[in-house]
Amino acid sequence: MESNIQFEKLYKRFQPSLVNYAIYLTRSSEDSIELVNDVFLSVWNKRNRLKLDSSLKTYLYAAVKNRCINHIKKHKLVIVFSEQLDMLSDFKADQSLLEKEQHIIIQQIMNGLPSKCKQVFAMSRIDQLSNKEIASLLDISIKTVEAQITKALKIFKKKLRYE
Repeated sequence: MESNIQFEKLYKRFQPSLVNYAIYLTRSSEDSIELVNDVFLSVWNKRNRLKLDSSLKTYLYAAVKNRCINHIKKHKLVIVFSEQLDMLSDFKADQSLLEKEQHIIIQQIMNGLPSKCKQVFAMSRIDQLSNKEIASLLDISIKTVEAQITKALKIFKKKLRYE
């Protein structure tokens, strides 16, 4: 019971100046009060192990300083992480727009291919069929399939160079 009274006296004596010190370090009165209370809670939990008769004030200020530094580091990490997420979401939005534009350009080039060339190329690249499967389905030679794909790729290369 006596230790409770001593702790209360200790709290009332040092809490206001420690909070002011923490506000100076963190620039936040709410965070400062919480950080100082955390220090006092830690002191209370360690009361049987701590021997701080002569250096109690120094210990409390050092503990508050360390808590504030850790808090500031943690807060800065949260801000940096949040900013990176914002940048990433902006990038994803831009990426989606770029993908849509690229899809439109590819569709336009595909629509400009000769019909047989377009059919073979779509079966190869969109349907993911092998040259042998395409040749079998269209009743043409594998060499013709390869020639049509080569023709389509040349057209794509030429048109994309000027887009």
